[in-house]
Amino acid sequence: MRIAFVINPIAGFGFYFNMKDTTDAKGFDSKSSISLRTADIFLSKLDISKHRFIVPSGIMGENLAKKHECKIERIVKVSNWPTTEKDTEAFVSSLSTKECDLLVFVGGDGTARCIQRTVPKGVPVLGVPAGLKMYSGIYAINPEMAAIAVDSLSADQIASTQADIMDLNENHEIVNYGTVQGLSSQMISQTGKTEYAIQGIDGILEYVTGSMQEGKYYIFGTGSTCKSIEHELGFDSDPLYIDIFRGKALVKSDASENDILSINDGVQMELIISPLGGQGFLFGHGNRQITWAVIQKVGIENILVLSSLEKLHDLSCLYAYMPEAHLPSFIRVLYGYGRFKVMRLVS
Repeated sequence: MRIAFVINPIAGFGFYFNMKDTTDAKGFDSKSSISLRTADIFLSKLDISKHRFIVPSGIMGENLAKKHECKIERIVKVSNWPTTEKDTEAFVSSLSTKECDLLVFVGGDGTARCIQRTVPKGVPVLGVPAGLKMYSGIYAINPEMAAIAVDSLSADQIASTQADIMDLNENHEIVNYGTVQGLSSQMISQTGKTEYAIQGIDGILEYVTGSMQEGKYYIFGTGSTCKSIEHELGFDSDPLYIDIFRGKALVKSDASENDILSINDGVQMELIISPLGGQGFLFGHGNRQITWAVIQKVGIENILVLSSLEKLHDLSCLYAYMPEAHLPSFIRVLYGYGRFKVMRLVS
């Protein structure tokens, strides 16, 4: 199969600075690049012998393609460094269905928006997740699944579907920026992030706030469900923030991984999180501050997962992309006052 392959090298790099997106390469270190590491995993799991590649020059594709001895048919010249969204757009707009069966990109929702603006009609797109949010319905579950999905198809077997490209606007509101022709596969999240009305969660609010203990630390995750509890406690937070409370008092807003890890050892802690609506991601999409090191510090037994019953009805399982982690296969989800449902956790 003929694959156009492009990497946004700075996608996800904002994690190291507790940013909510990555708009420039300031402080970039390729050795710490999340997207380059993700692209390396994808190519290492792909059966290279089945495919031919079109890539941008240098760090955006050529370097890793040559490392994995890919059969390169064409190299599109782009900036050496720093790369920008203009380089992504120039590469994508140079493609055609005559030489390309599938476009695979490694990045996040900002990269997906660049591609949505420029991808030629008829070229299906697959995202390999490496960004900070990844709300769009275009991403494989993880880079390993992306490789399996690509290897399982030949050029004449590609089944496509319309995929929503979603991202936050300047007001931190989730906006649908349009659609692209996505790859249809069970290994791909076919749904963009879904927003649910905050209703029917009174029992959750009462249960959580009523059980909070003075002196115990509570780490509230991203999303409207967790923020509804914080609102009940008298604090209105950005949906993208991780917040730390001690008892019912806020001690740190917009906490980073390091902020959580700096909490004194030996104190009681609880991590309160909710899955991404429509997609079911519990870890790895939209809350990169919650790392395996954080989970180890908190303790898996001290994770409280919340969800409205409406959201759960649309999910057959929950997902986590945390390669180094040892997560349980099943996890309890609180959906009402003292009411739990056991969900499978695919990691």
